[in-house]
Order: sequence, then structure tokens, then C-alpha cells
Amino acid sequence: MKKILICLALISGVVYAAPSDDLENYLSQAQTIKADFTQTVISGKTKRVTQGTMEISRPNKFRWNYIKDQQLIISNAKNIYIYDQPLQQVTVKKLSSAVDKSPAALLAGGNSISKLYDVKINTELSKPSQEWFTITPKSAGDNNGFQTVQMGFDTSHKLSQMKFIDTFGNQTDLLFTNVQTGISLPASDFVFNVPTGVDVLEQ
Repeated sequence: MKKILICLALISGVVYAAPSDDLENYLSQAQTIKADFTQTVISGKTKRVTQGTMEISRPNKFRWNYIKDQQLIISNAKNIYIYDQPLQQVTVKKLSSAVDKSPAALLAGGNSISKLYDVKINTELSKPSQEWFTITPKSAGDNNGFQTVQMGFDTSHKLSQMKFIDTFGNQTDLLFTNVQTGISLPASDFVFNVPTGVDVLEQ
């Protein structure tokens, strides 16, 4: 009887990790990420598909290269550079607290997820081969243009998919392939040098 009571006491004392802790743990395991991606944006009856490559070095450094669109987004942890090659224009933004709350910044790890977001396990999307989290901003001021973000991880806890809905109801799906984590990434990949003759817009 005494052994049973001890076992019950041990069981009752088990502390289960919150979904936000699990999510932060999965992301923190990958201080660097490199992958190919396919992005699908659904707006009403319109669907647009683009492809590219992405690199992330936590915290706050990332590089998204949209190959067909000839667009490049780079963060050096201080500024974000959005380069539109066909327009010969680059927009420069400070990596402010507002940007830190964007879906992309969730991956780059600038802020505590549990501080800014409510995180739940998405049981509808989750399956044995993939675990999904639903992330919702705790306040309207933290939404940075989106309502919810969903992140899917494979059995090795590597990011495999993201889905997010903006405040206008448009849905963006990101499918990641050839995912590599914990690899060495050149520092130069997160440096943007403005090409000669390109217009610079600072915001």
C-alpha cells in the first residue's frame, strides 16, 4: 500500500511542458536552418505559387531568396533589406519590435514566444508523422498583420510546413524541403550590399 501511495505521489507531481515550451525547444534546437521552400498565397479565388531558398541564423538573421520573382529579403539582426531586382529598388527597415512579431521572426527567434503568443497543439492537423502548433498573438498590437500562424514539425523536430492567415483573410502556405539544421552558414549570406544604381527607400 505504501508503495502505491508513493507511485501516485510521483505521478501527480509530473509537470508536463506547455505547448509554447515545446515549440521554443524545437526552434532552439536549430540555431541555423537552410531549406528550399514553395510558397502558395491564396487570396479569394486567386492562388500564386513561388519558390526559393531560405537561411536562418538565430537570433534575428535570415535570408529569403525568391528565385523566379528575383526578390531577396535579408536581415542582419539590425536592418531588413527587401530587394526587388526587376524594380531596381531596395527597401530598408529597422528590425523593430513590430518586425520581431512577424511570422518570419518566429523562426529567427528574436522574442520569447510564450510572452507574445498563445500556443496550442493543433490536433486537427497533427498526425504521427507531423506535429502542428497554432500560434495566436495575445494582443492586437502584436499581430503585425496576421491572425494565426501554424507550424508543422516532422518526427525529428525539423520544421516542415508553415501556414498563416493575415488580417485580410489571405492564406500563405510554406512547404519546406531539403531542410538542414545546425550547419555552418557564411556570415556574408546575411550581409546586403546595395548594388550600384539601385534606389534605396528607408522606412
